Amino acid sequence: MPRGRPGNAEPVTLVEAVDAALEAELAADPRVVLIGEDIGRTGGVFRATAGLQARFGDKRVIDTPACEAGFVGASVGMCLAGLRPVIELQFDSFSYPAFEQIVCHVARYRWRTAGAAEMTAV
Repeated sequence: MPRGRPGNAEPVTLVEAVDAALEAELAADPRVVLIGEDIGRTGGVFRATAGLQARFGDKRVIDTPACEAGFVGASVGMCLAGLRPVIELQFDSFSYPAFEQIVCHVARYRWRTAGAAEMTAV
């Protein structure tokens, strides 16, 4: 798959750019983990994570069941453990089942702990 790199004037698709950015972050920071449905073995619904699980392992590119509230909630724990989870919700409408986790925990946890806990989820 062609990838855009600094100094490379060749155009890339959005999916190629996302894949290259995720690969760069996984390579640069061992705390970065990806979590979501079908992102590992199948490479995601849009193939934006293709090959990343093979390269970085299933502990860093984590396939989940179809339970958005569950894996977004798990990312809160990952943040508290010092990881930097990148959450993939396949489609915007899938954010509704995870809404409580996003609004009540990811968005507010830093303030609830007076800055002692960082929510580093993306």
